[in-house]
Amino acid sequence: MGLALALALISGTALATTQEDVWIPLQAWVHDPVIASVDVSPDGKRLAALTLRNVNEAAQVTVWNTTELHAEPSGRFAPKDAKALFVTWLSNKTLAVVGRQKFDFRTGGKPTRWFRDLLYIYALGPDNEVVRELRLLDKEEVIAFDVENRLRLKPDKALLSVISTEFITDLYELDLNSFRTQRVYRGSPKAAAITNFRGEVMAKTEFEGGGERGPHIRYSYRHPETGKWEHHHSLYAKEREGLTPVAQDRDGRTLYMLDNTGRDKSVLRKYDLATRELSEPIFGEPGFEVSDVMQSQLPDSYGEVTGFVYADDRVRRKWVHPQWKSLYEMVESALPAGQTHLIVSRSDDGNQQVIRSTGDREAGSYYLLSNGKELMPLGRAYPHLDPAKLSDMRYVEYAARDGLTVPGYLTLPRYGEAPYPAVVLPHGGPWARDYWGWDAWVQFLANRGYAVLQPNYRGSSGFGQKLWRAGDREWGQKMQDDKDDGAAWLVDQGIAHADRIAIFGYSYGGYAAMAAAVRPNSPFQCAIAGAGLSELRTFDKITFENPFTREYQNPTVAGLSPLDHVKSANIPIYLFHGDRDQRVPVDQSRKFHRALRRAGAAVEYNEIIDLWHSLPWWPTHHMSLFENLEDYLANRCGPGGL
Repeated sequence: MGLALALALISGTALATTQEDVWIPLQAWVHDPVIASVDVSPDGKRLAALTLRNVNEAAQVTVWNTTELHAEPSGRFAPKDAKALFVTWLSNKTLAVVGRQKFDFRTGGKPTRWFRDLLYIYALGPDNEVVRELRLLDKEEVIAFDVENRLRLKPDKALLSVISTEFITDLYELDLNSFRTQRVYRGSPKAAAITNFRGEVMAKTEFEGGGERGPHIRYSYRHPETGKWEHHHSLYAKEREGLTPVAQDRDGRTLYMLDNTGRDKSVLRKYDLATRELSEPIFGEPGFEVSDVMQSQLPDSYGEVTGFVYADDRVRRKWVHPQWKSLYEMVESALPAGQTHLIVSRSDDGNQQVIRSTGDREAGSYYLLSNGKELMPLGRAYPHLDPAKLSDMRYVEYAARDGLTVPGYLTLPRYGEAPYPAVVLPHGGPWARDYWGWDAWVQFLANRGYAVLQPNYRGSSGFGQKLWRAGDREWGQKMQDDKDDGAAWLVDQGIAHADRIAIFGYSYGGYAAMAAAVRPNSPFQCAIAGAGLSELRTFDKITFENPFTREYQNPTVAGLSPLDHVKSANIPIYLFHGDRDQRVPVDQSRKFHRALRRAGAAVEYNEIIDLWHSLPWWPTHHMSLFENLEDYLANRCGPGGL
């Protein structure tokens, strides 16, 4: 009965006609997930997750016995000095929890306000009580952790990735009996390792600048017979064509390579490490981008290729392993149609499997599939966001002024009539893309009555090289034209009124909103810019995270610096930035705000305390954004608001 009610709620599509029918209070959007990070133990006997007792408290690690899920969980605890981000089983009795806390340190002789992650290990007793708690690798230079591989072939070991303040990633092997760690790979600021399904380092990458062909990434592999590391190929920033390893076969000598050489979209090939022979494409068709290989984690088929991941308008999976194909067909038939269902955790014998289901109107719901036939709902991450009151997202395309096709996503409110007030929402990156699926900002805006267009403007990755390369050195120029042309398309289609369109973006999207405020003939009534880069000339110096990617991308960054054009500002702009942001330091918005005020422009600025750049944010951060976003659009965007 519970499952039937859950499915009825998720699949409800009745079109409401009034704002009162669909309005969802602000508090429902801003709390932490009620359930997240659900993981089943290797033996299938226990389930762990992060859960909330109520929406005003921080998440706790919660542990159940899988045979007693209807009873109160027998284990509840939380890190004492950090906020839990995720939890995972390392063994049948051992949990790893990563928690986040504020962190101030000095780099380059300057004080830096940021955050760091801490790794907690919990050994549990038979009643899910904590019998031992310890913090591993607790050093000031360590800021982040991840469980790289659970090492299923070594049940008393686990592989951890550890990131330092210098953004060097090392790999450590953890002994689950003694809880001692041993470093098995030492990284460097311009080198990184890629591991295979066994947790072994299968490839090394090194960044090199200069040279006749410019900055590039060198790929080295261990010879399958001699064990010697050898350089095989390079990927050049200017060309952005070549081979990228994504998986290693069980034989140890065959790699699966993504290859976009001489083609718009990547295909998948096999590569022999001994002979250096590259196969014909084994997967890939015109119209979609291949991105990954899936491999089995079950003991009897460990490492076998189960399928391929690719994307067109959304992320899709093609299953080639009969057992996995049959399993997912059964899951698809049992859960809401039109959503994405993924097995996010499973016991070693496969009898207990955790499924996470998401969609454009579903932020995340969890189920436990037992013995391949018993499906039990575990909970929804945001139970107060009724999918029946949310909006459908659909894929669209429009033509830019130079004829380039720009893909995007359109979400319309469930009430009112066109033409709607509208928001153009460019993604960050810009080497990224939007996908069909859950987006809290999009759904919130649509719930407040706005049509939302998410343009995958030139410079976006994931749609092929033509669109990706078209953005090179076009920041604030042709890249910005694509957003303006998106606004014009909304008007031409009768979706939006020409005098009721805003632009809102974060990170690169924040830069785009800044640029929109100072470009002539803006189609927007106002701009909302979060964590934007206001001066491009500092890109290679200030972006703090991931210097490897920063230097690789830097040659493609040129164009308009909004800070240099504040006297041309012609629409109101609302700026917000976190004071602990080190990917795009907060001074970028501070300087832009001061310059706009001196120029007499209509500008507001909200500096959000203790906010960093990327998700996850805390509820106070979400509240600050949503509350001000709602008020600004309604009341101060252009003459009298949208």
